[in-house]
Amino acid sequence: MAWVEKVGRHSWRVRYRTDSGYGSVPGFDSHETAVEYLQDMRTNQRRGTWLDPAGAKTRLDKWVQRWIETIDVETRTEENYRRCLRLHILPRWGHLGLGEITASAVTEWLKQLRQRYAASTVVTLRTILSMILDDAIDERLIPANPVRRRRRRGRRRDHAPTPRERVWAMPDQVLRIAEQATQLGGPSAGLLVITTAWTGCRWGEIAGLQRDHIDLDRGVITIDPETGALHESAHELWLGPPKTPASARTIALPPFLITQLGEHLAHSSSPFVFTSPQGKLLRRSTFDRRVFRPAVDGSLRKDTQSVKPGLTFHGLRHSHKTWLIADGIPEIAQARRLGHHLANRLVEVYSHVAPEIETRLLHQLERRWKQATTNKRSHRAPHRRRDPHTAPAQRATLHRARLNQKTQFNTTMQRTSNPDTRARSAPELLQLDASSDRRRPWLSIIADMREALRPGKTSDRESFIKKWS
Repeated sequence: MAWVEKVGRHSWRVRYRTDSGYGSVPGFDSHETAVEYLQDMRTNQRRGTWLDPAGAKTRLDKWVQRWIETIDVETRTEENYRRCLRLHILPRWGHLGLGEITASAVTEWLKQLRQRYAASTVVTLRTILSMILDDAIDERLIPANPVRRRRRRGRRRDHAPTPRERVWAMPDQVLRIAEQATQLGGPSAGLLVITTAWTGCRWGEIAGLQRDHIDLDRGVITIDPETGALHESAHELWLGPPKTPASARTIALPPFLITQLGEHLAHSSSPFVFTSPQGKLLRRSTFDRRVFRPAVDGSLRKDTQSVKPGLTFHGLRHSHKTWLIADGIPEIAQARRLGHHLANRLVEVYSHVAPEIETRLLHQLERRWKQATTNKRSHRAPHRRRDPHTAPAQRATLHRARLNQKTQFNTTMQRTSNPDTRARSAPELLQLDASSDRRRPWLSIIADMREALRPGKTSDRESFIKKWS
């Protein structure tokens, strides 16, 4: 029900009834204008397209409080949404009504963000704001979403987004990273890196891998559909389903990895395969900061060398797929191993991984391991083995040479304390001490010492002797 009523001497408004009471649209300067609006409103009400103008006045921050409680997403995703809202969206738009947010203002805001943040961050913020306004449309608060995607215009229109080149590693590089990870986080950290690279597991799958999910007799690990991944939030860790239904799978292990995992489990009593040195569950950010990044990029403070700068932990999974492609493994076998869902439904339904393909895949992975370990040994400096018969004689000769140098040095020091020889120049001293044609490295030290003790110098003779003796 709606009607027109006069407010003051020259002002009219349209009043209407709502579920919670009454609403009004004021500001008409004539009765005829108010009646026209009332007729349009009744027409839209009959069509089901009329929106209460009060909904567009709802502040974004008030609407977000209701919206965030209704979304059904993973805990980490919700935490990410809340962080983006707190740091970026609410400070800019929270005080405005939903109907006050315009497309031009949003475009200007996104342009400013691109100057300070990565493209992925800007896309995330834009997506969250768009979801908020889309749900406001469903609640009939606003008629349209000003953040909807539109045709590209301007400089960015003709430039397709350049795909980011993912960093991947060769097997010998993975071994070097694993060695440094062992140095930083213990043997479990190094084996975790190797297992990830040779199985293609995701972080949650490898960090949540349980002892009961490894069958060394069959040579497989199982990603359970219910508890196959470790999930984490800011305050807790828990086991849950992997990323997608296709991620629940069985992964065959190459022979060398069966052996290494067996030895590792024999020395561990934890129900989880990979843990921290204290036996606790691994957190991704902690492992990345303390172990993986120093092992990959190198760290002067932690005495590690740079191996493959820019490689992420997920890059190990990408490396695994790259190896499979290079070895000619069929796409269906790659998808089954990595837990991917093929876009071609027919291929996924009617294609199978034959046993001989699985055997060839494991053979290639074993070959890459052996080749990596062989390259690693060949790059090491050759070890010098001492001859047990000549070593005593060499040590005795070196000892006599050191005694001879020390005796000659003391004799020279006595000469420098003599006033008759103190005034001599360094070349004269060198000529005096060079009784033979043999070049002795300690003569340069004596020359420096002689210059320091020339008349007029204030160098401390005793400290000089202590430094060079």
